[in-house]
Amino acid sequence: MYFPDLKHAKKLLLESLAREEEIPLDKVRIIASPYRICPLGAHIDHQGGPVLGMSINACTLMAFTPAKDQQIRLRSRNYPGRVKFSLDAVPETVGSFWGIYPRAAALALRHDFSLKTGVVGLLDGMLPGCGLSSSASVLLAYLHALAAANDIQLQPWDYVQLTRRAENQYIGLNNGILDQTSIEFGRRNCLLHIDTKEEDVHKLPDKSDASAYRILVAYSGYSRELTTTGYNSRVQECREAAAGLSSLAGAAPAAVLSDVTEADFFHHGHKLAPHLARRARHYFSEVQRVTDGLAAWQQGRMEDFGRLMFASCTSSIEQYECGSPPIHDLQQIVASAEGVIGSRFSGGGFGGCVVGFVRPDTAELAAADIQEAYRKLHPEVAEQAAVYLAESADGVRLL
Repeated sequence: MYFPDLKHAKKLLLESLAREEEIPLDKVRIIASPYRICPLGAHIDHQGGPVLGMSINACTLMAFTPAKDQQIRLRSRNYPGRVKFSLDAVPETVGSFWGIYPRAAALALRHDFSLKTGVVGLLDGMLPGCGLSSSASVLLAYLHALAAANDIQLQPWDYVQLTRRAENQYIGLNNGILDQTSIEFGRRNCLLHIDTKEEDVHKLPDKSDASAYRILVAYSGYSRELTTTGYNSRVQECREAAAGLSSLAGAAPAAVLSDVTEADFFHHGHKLAPHLARRARHYFSEVQRVTDGLAAWQQGRMEDFGRLMFASCTSSIEQYECGSPPIHDLQQIVASAEGVIGSRFSGGGFGGCVVGFVRPDTAELAAADIQEAYRKLHPEVAEQAAVYLAESADGVRLL
């Protein structure tokens, strides 16, 4: 029901790498790169829309030490095999599906910087592939490790852009900056208001009573790889809707929906192909929910905030048309559980998790009931599915 204790997990990983590489403990460093939740702002960051994000105490841990050459040598506790390649000759493939991430990180960083020192590392993700942006989490871990090994000084926004380059150019995911910004700028007991168009972040301290809610993470047992789902096709549909609306309005061509006015959508949206109109309707309604949610959060109105989360999830299903039967089932179970204030499914929406806020006095009972009900409904993933109570946490950092 709770994620592993960070101090204990750190100790085990440090000792494991030191033992495997036969080096002193003080030569090993460790990075904690958290996962994130996005209570509001579903599927709009790639269109330049505003989003709300929060880093949590589930994370990718990476123990590493600088290599004596340009070699990258990595092992993961989550996946089989090893990844090995040289920074002076990064290969087209690395022979392991999880190896695409360190390769992409190296290529993204090498684009602007000289990389003379590789890294030897051991990784452990607390819930990889679950819809909490573990991919951005692990990319940031690799980027921070490579920068540290090569004495490269980077600012938080540099890491955001490097992660996006890695995802867009070398992994093939046409996403925005929600994930990496939430992870890079995360702060304990804060919600982040991210303007993805202007690339600006505001940290919003929790104004509600400290005992007003707990964070709930319900994993469906179904992992997903966004590049093989409908994620990229939805991004393209949003772009087509933007181009169509700007053309109908007689305006300059729009690349993304944030380049289109809401008035133009209301006047011309009915002329779009029905599926494109639905994508645009989700975008503009979600932007409004972020605005309303921002005010509710700042005033400590958690019940209102929760209702906006429910509405966001409904729009994701009906207008954005993402998700799958298991994740829809899980959302219904979570939303109906005693004490749940608000919830929606997380990530690309084609698998993964449902995240929500739940009242503290019913949190543990709600988590147990949700897990039991979902496992009965989907026994095929009963061993994988799990429900956790999480906490907000600081962003990516060296421990």
